[in-house]
Amino acid sequence: MLKRFFPALLLPLLLLVLWETAAVGAGNPALIPRIESVASILAHPGGDLLRTGTYLHHIAVSGLRVIIGFMLAAAAGIPLGLLAGRKLLFSRMLTPLVELLRPLCPIAWIPFALAIFRTWAVTDIFGLRYSSSIFAQVQLGMLFVIFYGGFFPIFLNTVDGVRSVKNIHLEAGMLLGADQRQLFRKVIFPSALPQILTGLRVGLGICWMVIIAAEMMPGSDAGLGYLIMFSYELAEMDILIACMILIGLVGTLLSFGLKKIADRTSFWQAKEA
Repeated sequence: MLKRFFPALLLPLLLLVLWETAAVGAGNPALIPRIESVASILAHPGGDLLRTGTYLHHIAVSGLRVIIGFMLAAAAGIPLGLLAGRKLLFSRMLTPLVELLRPLCPIAWIPFALAIFRTWAVTDIFGLRYSSSIFAQVQLGMLFVIFYGGFFPIFLNTVDGVRSVKNIHLEAGMLLGADQRQLFRKVIFPSALPQILTGLRVGLGICWMVIIAAEMMPGSDAGLGYLIMFSYELAEMDILIACMILIGLVGTLLSFGLKKIADRTSFWQAKEA
């Protein structure tokens, strides 16, 4: 068991040793905090950080923003990708616009989103202007940026997944009497699903990175990105590094969850190969 996990633990342990050595050598917690200081913050999830709430609260706010934006990206990217992959007309209509917008970094849209959506939140759509719900902290501008970041990998992987369906599978389905709806439901979509899930995994990772940057912009008062900037302004480096570790852990869990789903749905491809 130790031989199996030792290679994976070697570099993290080496990093911890270098971190502690640098912290002791610097002797300045405002520059490089000790490991025990950061570990103490991580070990107390109910602690109020800089009077902004617990880090569990900030994770929940960031997570909710990402989930909503990611679901919107998937709801648009998958159907449009399926259409563009199967219908040449839709592909010709969508491809030029996609190729024009795709190279633009999602973070570059943050000032535009702030200017257009201002500080409006999800609750404002339903007339709940002064709601204390957690949804009141889900700004529309952030959702737009998250949606933009997640849409393109989902859309492009869906298109590639549909176009990679083997002709022999399509021909076999038609020979068995399948109509277009059955062909899509029983052959095309299952064959494209592994690549769709790959697009979802990549898109979710981008959404998670984008929200952290978006939360550092003016107008945000919660989330891990906000807490990083606030702790930086107050020279609370132990909180800043704790937030960075939490960002990595949450991102790893999200990616791992989608990878498990992808592995369960694409095991048959490995057998076919």
